[in-house]
Parts: sequence; C-alpha cells; structure tokens
Amino acid sequence: DELVEEILLRLPPEDPACLLRASVVCKAWSGIASRPGFRRRLHELHGVPPVLGFLHNWKDDFIPRFISTTASSFSLAAPDRRAWRAVDCRHGRALFFPQGSGGLELLLWEPITGAQQRIPVPAAFNCDDFWTAAVLCAADGCDHRDCVGGPFRVVFLFVVVVDEETSIYSSSIYSSETGAWGELTSVQRTVHFSVEFKERYSVLVDRSVLYFMSDGVASCASVVEYDLASHNLTVFGLPDTDHGLHIASCWWRTVESE
Repeated sequence: DELVEEILLRLPPEDPACLLRASVVCKAWSGIASRPGFRRRLHELHGVPPVLGFLHNWKDDFIPRFISTTASSFSLAAPDRRAWRAVDCRHGRALFFPQGSGGLELLLWEPITGAQQRIPVPAAFNCDDFWTAAVLCAADGCDHRDCVGGPFRVVFLFVVVVDEETSIYSSSIYSSETGAWGELTSVQRTVHFSVEFKERYSVLVDRSVLYFMSDGVASCASVVEYDLASHNLTVFGLPDTDHGLHIASCWWRTVESE
C-alpha cells in the first residue's frame, strides 16, 4: 500500500483525471486515494490545487454549464442554468440563486462530491430587492485544501431602494452549524449608487472582510465592505475616474479542487 500511495501521489496534478482513473482500478487503490491523510500529502507535495474549470451564466444551451480547463476534460453535473444562476464559488463550494423572480432560497453545491443543500433567504428579504451573496468556509484554522463537507457560512446582502436618493443596505450571515441566519445589519446611504450586483462578484480578504462591487461605470458603482467579525457594513464610492482609473469585470468564478 505504501508503494502504491507514493505512485498515486506523483500523478500529474494538472490532469486530475489520472488520479480518478487510478482510483477505480480496484477497491484497495480507491481506499488509498480517499484517505484524508492522502489528500493532505497530495496538497503538501504539489502546493496550490489546480483550477478544474469555471461556471458561467451564459444563455447558450450548447455550452456546458461547467467548462473544464484541465488537460483531460471532464464534466460536472452543475445545477441547471435555466433554473439557477451562479452567484459565487469559494473553498470548494458554489452558490446559486433561482433564475427570474420569486426566488426564496439559495442552492449550495459541492462540485467535488455533488452534494446539494437548499438554504432559505433571510426573512426580511423581498423578491423586489437588489441582492448578492457569498459563500466561505467556517472551519477555524482551515487551509481550505480539504474542507469539503465541513461547516460553511453564507453572507447575503440586499438593498432596498427607498427613493431616488436613499437606499438601505442590509446583510446577514447564515451558519451551517446552527442552520439559521444571524441578526440583520443595516446601513442607510443618501448618495445615489448603482444597486445591481449581476456582473461582479465578491472578494474575501484575510478571511475577515468581504467586498462586493455593484454594476455600472465607476462614477455610479459602489463597493460594499462587510466585516465578518464585527458585522459592520460600509458603503463607499470608487475613486475619481479623472485620474485614469479603469475597471475590469470578470464574468466567472473558478472551481478549485479543494
């Protein structure tokens, strides 16, 4: 077993299909590849896991929902694009929201295991509100190399437009360990910002602060900062574009083999 393990550990990491094929040779090899200790050694040997592919929201039924970027292409049974819109992907999990109006729940999907979980949105959310969300691992001290199936949190941000100059930003955290949403944090802004969040996604900094950027050009787009520890919510505009600031937008999130 030790010799087989050493061989499996040295299969090319840029082509994870090699390890998958090796693991189905026999029960003994499958048992070796599925051990938590094997996965830890694999990450220690090869470092950062390779990007397996990306999810997209393109309205084209001829393009697979999950597009592989590895040497040996493979497919994952991602949630149906016609029913679910990809919102975020991080730490081995992807988050989706129902297409169209009337969505009252989120869908959490683990690409590696195929597991799915439905999460009701916060009770204060109205389907007419503007919203965005993020998912992240909640395990203390986790290096995110093997946290699939572990505890997670979902941050849900929504905006209620009161009038042309006033909007109320609110957020709440869902914990998989309690199965419930925490208290709502709200802040009112009287500056007119774009409140759409369909083209840009969240950024997690130092496991403690999440940033959401709204759609639109720099003159009207906003950045929403959410502190995961204090639950403080801050909304601010972008720097003056007269100084040459340009904004690039990314339309997909990568799925890593964590």
